[in-house]
Amino acid sequence: MSSKTKTIGLFICVALWVAGVSITKAQTLQDAIRFTQSEQFENANKAYQSLLGQQPQNGTNYFYYGDYYIRKYLADTLAVNIKKATTDASKMFEKGTSVEAANPLNFIGLAESALFLKNTAKAQEYINQAKALLPSKQNKVKMAKEDQATAYIKIAEAYVISMTNDTAMIFSALRQAEKLNPKDFNIYLVEGDAYIYLLNDGSNAIRNYNMASKINPKSPAAQLRIGRLWVRSKNYPDGLTAYKQVVQLDASYAPAYKELGFLNAQLGNSNDAKQNFQKFLELSSGNTDAQMQYINTLFELKDFAEVAKQAQNAISSNAANTDLYRALAYSNYEIGKYSEAKDALETFFKKAPEESVRPSDYAYLGRSFAKLKQDSIAGTYLMKAYSLDTVRVDYLSEAAASFTTCNAYSKAIEAYQKKLATPFKTVQDYYYLGKAYYTTQQFLKADSTFTLLIEKVPTFYGSYLWKARSLSQTDPDSKTGAALNAYQTLIEKTQAEADKYKAERKEAYSYLNYYYFLQFNSTKSHEIGRKAIEYGNKVLEIDPNDSNAKKINDVIEKTMNRPAVKK
Repeated sequence: MSSKTKTIGLFICVALWVAGVSITKAQTLQDAIRFTQSEQFENANKAYQSLLGQQPQNGTNYFYYGDYYIRKYLADTLAVNIKKATTDASKMFEKGTSVEAANPLNFIGLAESALFLKNTAKAQEYINQAKALLPSKQNKVKMAKEDQATAYIKIAEAYVISMTNDTAMIFSALRQAEKLNPKDFNIYLVEGDAYIYLLNDGSNAIRNYNMASKINPKSPAAQLRIGRLWVRSKNYPDGLTAYKQVVQLDASYAPAYKELGFLNAQLGNSNDAKQNFQKFLELSSGNTDAQMQYINTLFELKDFAEVAKQAQNAISSNAANTDLYRALAYSNYEIGKYSEAKDALETFFKKAPEESVRPSDYAYLGRSFAKLKQDSIAGTYLMKAYSLDTVRVDYLSEAAASFTTCNAYSKAIEAYQKKLATPFKTVQDYYYLGKAYYTTQQFLKADSTFTLLIEKVPTFYGSYLWKARSLSQTDPDSKTGAALNAYQTLIEKTQAEADKYKAERKEAYSYLNYYYFLQFNSTKSHEIGRKAIEYGNKVLEIDPNDSNAKKINDVIEKTMNRPAVKK
């Protein structure tokens, strides 16, 4: 979820004025809307269902019930699927048009759904239908100016919350609303949102929020937005002050405590963050949605033990919520309970619909298997995670490491090859791929890989060593000297840090000692023999007890000192 979308979800408030219902009935709808504003979605859902049972022919109820599904999506775009949200919303809007065809709100709702699905042409059709129902020269229908203003506000709001950057449409609709009912503070809330989220204009945003607050000083909505604006600009002290003012305006305004929880978490005030979220949970009647937001914040605070505790408690009362199993699994993994993490994720996969599964779910399952020493399964799940999120190339690295651990080198090679095909390849990827080729006796491919690595990082001396080893394996009897130049280069490159690279230099000298020994045996050239002895002595300088160098040098010296046979 982008921070921009998440923020809009926390900001947007629906108008509390409701068109076309009596005062008694309006209060009931206001309660449903207030539940939605406070992100008490379970209570809101029940309230809307009750409303539809009481007033099945009231199109306005269907509009706000449909809008509820959009608000629920905006509150947590990670947990709620936009396609399902717009489908559920559109069903309500369509029902609203059928029971009260003259009510423009549900056509605006259908436009809102279309905008979230990026179908601007369809949205425009619905907007035109809505406008055709409003009073005009052609349409002499009677409708209160307040009702007309609400319709225009909702048109503008649909474009803003869907992040559809049609500012001409937005500001035109808001100016119409302002002419009809300039005292509706929602005009300025929506206009402020348009400025900040679509135009990144904080000055005009705060001007409109201040106007909304002036018109309705008892509403916490504008002050909440002002606080968010301060936080957005990293002015955390003023943001904190603004949020506290929201609480002073309305101590039961749940989103304020959630914002205080988020801000305190960001500031590292863990205890204050927890206290505010607990208050948010209390006001939200402890519903699952609120619990999940608290759990998510605890996870961000890295209080994994408390996440596990809260998730387990929530599961006991709501075992159908698959997000709780995800939270339980992730937190158990982070505190080292790998078997419990695996079990929770396996339960999650059994219960969760396919569209709600995230790449990170497969990644955590793979990591859990890796910690349980089931590396082949681990690698498979990590590759699955990457296939679903190809930006996360770290999944490839983890998969390759797991495959290497269980000697599944062909799969490790595949993972490294995929990683090297991305812009995020590293020196380590070339290095480990080369070693995997070497282990599987693909020595020429290993040589090519280490050669590439040398070109990219000429100061990484491990690549010179493995290049030499790879070439040596193509000539196991050392007859052709395939690795001769590579080992000589290794010696040259490490000369300045000879003490640091003693082991590597000894290996290089040993190869050269043996290679020239073989050449001496075939040619009996004293010059070659002396070269072999020279390299043998280099070996013995590093390791005086090296028996191979001693034997080779001894044989060469005895052979060269033996009197020539007279013919």
